[in-house]
Amino acid sequence: MRAVAALCRTVVTSVLTFSGDHVPGQPVNEEPAVPTRTRPATSVDVARLAGVSRATVSHVLNNQVERFSADTVERVRRAALALGYVRSAAGRALVMGRSDFIVLVVPYTTFTNLQNVVEVLSGEIEKVGLSPVVHFSVSRAENATSKRLQHLVETLRPAGVVDLGGLSGRDIEFLAEVGCPLVAEHEKPDFNTAIGELQARHLHGRGHGRLAYAFLSDERDDPYGQMRADAVTAYCEQEGLPAPLYVRVPLERSGARKVLEEMLPRTGTPLGVACYNDLVAIALGEAAKTLGLAVPSDFAVIGVEYAPVGQVISPRLTTVAADVPVSLGHIIQALAKGYGGAEIRRATPEEAFRIVQGETT
Repeated sequence: MRAVAALCRTVVTSVLTFSGDHVPGQPVNEEPAVPTRTRPATSVDVARLAGVSRATVSHVLNNQVERFSADTVERVRRAALALGYVRSAAGRALVMGRSDFIVLVVPYTTFTNLQNVVEVLSGEIEKVGLSPVVHFSVSRAENATSKRLQHLVETLRPAGVVDLGGLSGRDIEFLAEVGCPLVAEHEKPDFNTAIGELQARHLHGRGHGRLAYAFLSDERDDPYGQMRADAVTAYCEQEGLPAPLYVRVPLERSGARKVLEEMLPRTGTPLGVACYNDLVAIALGEAAKTLGLAVPSDFAVIGVEYAPVGQVISPRLTTVAADVPVSLGHIIQALAKGYGGAEIRRATPEEAFRIVQGETT
């Protein structure tokens, strides 16, 4: 009989724990005793410590508190804090329809200022109460769907996706199919065109009537270079200059020199080269010196990204510098509109980019 009575007390306590907000004998306003733990806390542990049902824990920790007393809400939150309980992103996504994550899709690229971009956007995402997740895309066919991205979106149910140039056409279609917002997609300014035009105008203004565009020869994707090169071509057409020659430059001494040796008979000198980034410009500038060309009178180069190494070499590199927060203003503005942050004014290309005059133009 004693065993049966003990079993009945256990069953009654369990039923009360899972069906009500309080177990008799557990004072509401006292701090619950925290048991010693050897594994991560679960919502069941929080419910047991707070003396409420697991459903109550789920509702309270998802801020659905209208139906509960202030004492119950406070007790659940204290129990979760005492146990160090971390909510499941997947579970919250099921309850809310989306998670608290924004996915930053980063291309498999040579963009050297990428860390600064991710840092700025991560801070802005956190300002609106969400958390950033960085997804690096891999080189693939334009119409392929990334299985890793698909799994990430279906598992996390993110509040949105920010594309920094890593989504394929099929990826964008997939996001639309599952109803995942693509942040700032329709507000994206053509900043790469602005960069290419700025480079071309600067070279022409420094007296160079023959221009070329130098891509980086690399196995990684280049989601930005073609737009910049097209802008150089458009500028040359507008100004009545010869069409620019396109070349691809490896980041090694003999390869860069070979590119230059093959290019000069086709263009002659003086020649001004708009480069994909500072590393390409440095490689060509060093190659020009080995061929006895005078920089910048015979051969001028301008880079992009304002890399520190370009400012300590001789001759010091001329480059295009970006104000990263300003250049990301369209994304920051879209985050504010969509998720409740403070809106900002969108910047113009003239505000986002500037020429840093060095000794190579």
